[in-house]
Amino acid sequence: MTNSKQPSVFKYSEALKELEAITTYLESSDVDLDEAIKKFDRGSELASQIEAHLKNAENKIKTIRSKN
Repeated sequence: MTNSKQPSVFKYSEALKELEAITTYLESSDVDLDEAIKKFDRGSELASQIEAHLKNAENKIKTIRSKN
């Protein structure tokens, strides 16, 4: 039996919620520096993924519009 890890599927709404939670944490007054650095790194990764997803969606819309 092979135990291969499934590739994670990007879900925009989940990524946005996680990024919002990170932002809320970083804006709070009780922030641990080491945890903040980890969360900032994750937030940067999420922001890049969200941006790429939105650009992809925009390109799909432009393609659909150009067909009509």
